[in-house]
Amino acid sequence: MAFAEHYYPGFEQKWRPALDHIAQRSGIYSLLIMRSTPTHMMAVVSAGPGRETYHPGDAGPKSVNPGCHKLYCEQVVNDRQPLHVPDAASDPEWLGNEDLVQFGLGTYLGYPIEAPDGEILGTICALHSAPFDFDAGEPSLSESLRQLKADIEADLATSAA
Repeated sequence: MAFAEHYYPGFEQKWRPALDHIAQRSGIYSLLIMRSTPTHMMAVVSAGPGRETYHPGDAGPKSVNPGCHKLYCEQVVNDRQPLHVPDAASDPEWLGNEDLVQFGLGTYLGYPIEAPDGEILGTICALHSAPFDFDAGEPSLSESLRQLKADIEADLATSAA
């Protein structure tokens, strides 16, 4: 089943409370569920203080667009693997990243969201302006994101059935 750019109608309303809860508990600046398109990464759900930075529907251009640097979420989608960037400002690979350059967000943790057919639809991710211990606390932010990723994928499987 092909999913719309926003996954499915009502997706944002369904998942925003969980993201809001995790953001509030962890103190992270921005939690996002992103959707991958061929040319952009689009915010679908936004939580945390960064909700005013990233609005649902906002899209960042991928590196396939001339003059654009690779996005953190773009790499997660392309590699089909989680990505942790502890400090983009000290990592030559990420110095031109839009989140760092435009918003000062150089700490990133993201996980791919997979459709039932194996397609990587997007990501669930966290961004912060300073170093952040994603493994602190119980449950940790990384554990919470992995669990929410699993819940979303299970929901998508039910939606596709």
